[in-house]
Amino acid sequence: MSRLVLASNRGPVTLRDGGGRTVGAAGGMAPILIDALRELDASWVCSASTPAERRGRGVQVNGMRVRFVSLPPEVLERAYNGISNRVLWFLHHALWDRSLQPVFDEATTTAWSAYVRTNRSFARAMVREAGSGGIHMVQDYHLSLVPALLRELSPDSRIAHFTHTPFADLSGLHVLPDSMREELLRGLLGADQLGFHTRRWADNFRRAALELDGVTAKGRSHLSVGGRTVRLGVYPVTPPQDLRQQANAPSILAKRARLQERLAGRALLLRVDRMELSKNILRGFLAYEEFLRRNRKWRGKVVHLALLSPSRADIAEYGVYSRACKAEARRINAELGAPDWRPIEVRVKDDHAEVLAAYGVYDALLVNPVVDGMNLVAMEGPTLNGRNGALILSREAGAFDLLGKHSVGVNPFDIGEQAGAIREALEMPEGERSRRSRALSRAAASNPPSEWLGSQVRDLLA
Repeated sequence: MSRLVLASNRGPVTLRDGGGRTVGAAGGMAPILIDALRELDASWVCSASTPAERRGRGVQVNGMRVRFVSLPPEVLERAYNGISNRVLWFLHHALWDRSLQPVFDEATTTAWSAYVRTNRSFARAMVREAGSGGIHMVQDYHLSLVPALLRELSPDSRIAHFTHTPFADLSGLHVLPDSMREELLRGLLGADQLGFHTRRWADNFRRAALELDGVTAKGRSHLSVGGRTVRLGVYPVTPPQDLRQQANAPSILAKRARLQERLAGRALLLRVDRMELSKNILRGFLAYEEFLRRNRKWRGKVVHLALLSPSRADIAEYGVYSRACKAEARRINAELGAPDWRPIEVRVKDDHAEVLAAYGVYDALLVNPVVDGMNLVAMEGPTLNGRNGALILSREAGAFDLLGKHSVGVNPFDIGEQAGAIREALEMPEGERSRRSRALSRAAASNPPSEWLGSQVRDLLA
């Protein structure tokens, strides 16, 4: 097999001045990709984000070569926040209030030029790393233009792109300026294979691509463009296989015991999320409040623990949303709480150990995103839970395709339905809880990262 080169905006290691490094700490996608590449002869191309990374060409991590793409900080800022975060993330997650946003202006044009420059630099770095005829696995919306740029530089390469987010429908895509939309779609069509977590996201791309001149359908899963065939593949991913081993570390078990002691026999309704607009945290709090108001017998007998990691603090909308979530939690605690009971506990910090501990002891896990490409929390929880905990899952999460029939499904916009789902989850008969829990655990182990990436490579080379 030719050399495999994987590219993502963030990489598997963070280098610091003085020689320090942190492995696996750069983004939620990194642990999946590290696990997937564990036994492959591969290189990983990623953005240089620290001075130490910008000064060096690369390092070795667990036998894998990591190469950094170094660009001026202002270019990366415009590409990352100006386009990836403020345009593409909002686009694919349908987050714009269209009465006010978006506004495309000269600043957008400047940011798009930086995005193109960044994608071109990645394509060049990948070709340098692979040589002629490499196998290129490009990751996510930050690098949507790389496939077409790679094809120009190395026509004999095999190229795959995987989108970890949802993919916007036609209505969303038509918000973009025509030239930007076409460049985005044709950038992706440079690949031999495009991967998505669900058939729904693949179909959204297919419908958009078929609006372009020169693109025709070859069945539901293939497109013809420029004399080439582009495969549209569906590859749902499930958590790394070593998750249970991590959760059984003595330090995690000690945290779990302390959490159970603090609960003092109360039921635990858990949510684990980034402080992210698409995760629907605010409506989740309101649904919990509705549940408590409808079901007075549960007051004082349940705690809603929200473990939230900071996200995109430099984007104004995220700061506004974070403050609103915290304010609602304080209000609910003030109106419904008691001296010996706080209905909602909100913790905003990166604490993976606390998350692993909480997964083990929840009675119900609330995962209610507005929309999600997959959502690994919905799988990590059932994998580690030891109490036959129930899963409340948004029908708009990609994970619903795998887990929906074993979960309590909800409309993420319907507060009343979510309140009812909380009651159903907490009051579910033990036999049903046990049956669903076993099924959730099996489904959550069905396609670990090594198989997820391996199936993509096999299809790409077929």
